[in-house]
Amino acid sequence: MSDETVETTPSPHIRILMDILVIIILAVVVYIAAYFLNLTDALLQILQTSGAQHASAFIIVTLFIVLGLVFFVIRRWHELTQVSGEIAASKKALERANTKLMFLNNITRYDMLNEMTQLHRDLENAAVTPEITKVNDAIGRIRRQIKFTKEYQDIGAIPPSWQNIADAIMRAKVGVDLGHINFEMDIHDVEVYADPLLEKVFYYLLSNSLKYGGSKMTGIRVYRKKAEDRLLIIFEDDGVGIPKDQKAFLFPKEWGNRKHSGYGLFLIRETLAVTGITIWESGIPGDGARFEISVPNGVFRQI
Repeated sequence: MSDETVETTPSPHIRILMDILVIIILAVVVYIAAYFLNLTDALLQILQTSGAQHASAFIIVTLFIVLGLVFFVIRRWHELTQVSGEIAASKKALERANTKLMFLNNITRYDMLNEMTQLHRDLENAAVTPEITKVNDAIGRIRRQIKFTKEYQDIGAIPPSWQNIADAIMRAKVGVDLGHINFEMDIHDVEVYADPLLEKVFYYLLSNSLKYGGSKMTGIRVYRKKAEDRLLIIFEDDGVGIPKDQKAFLFPKEWGNRKHSGYGLFLIRETLAVTGITIWESGIPGDGARFEISVPNGVFRQI
């Protein structure tokens, strides 16, 4: 048998009954005090001079009500103060734990990337064989996985904020080499409430178009459409499009369940979902890819 005692918290119903009992006791005490100190007669005389009727009963009822309200206010204020203190302490503890975990993750990733870099350098002096090629490919995959964990960790780490869509797209555009691809953007004077990584959403969309659009692709276009209860941001290219049998696997709900898709689309979905924004692909295979980003009311505004 353990000697530890378990501290239990009274249920809300029991606390209410306790409050009522205390009020009854206070009422009796007030009544007795008023009777023996002749407070009732003094107040009765004051009230009668002003024309009040049934002053004695009025005084007692009023005192009961006032004392009851004061008691309830003090009790609830104490409970709210206690709960607020517990929430603040829990929040600080959670922030400390998250800071430690993020620090540990960053150090671990840094060490792993250094090991991968050193291993790759060691293999550069080795003879090129099928086995060495497989090892180098595995190193590349591991490095991409490590990069993914860093970017996924950053999602939701900083509270969402209002961001200019055009600015986010242009910052993303700077990070890719469009080459001969024509780029058009017809979306201005709109802000969305989104995760600070919104820029990454458009960066990965641009990167995917350049990577999978094929030689026939000549242009990329981003524009907006206003629906009744949402704002649609359309991102489309005129490349080869996405085969029908791969559309269902573009945005996996879990990273481990991915198929036929890289981690970029998974990160896009997770980043947008922070503030309830959704995305899907509606392009026609052979005519290009078309991604529709649905921003609900209250999450976008004109500027």
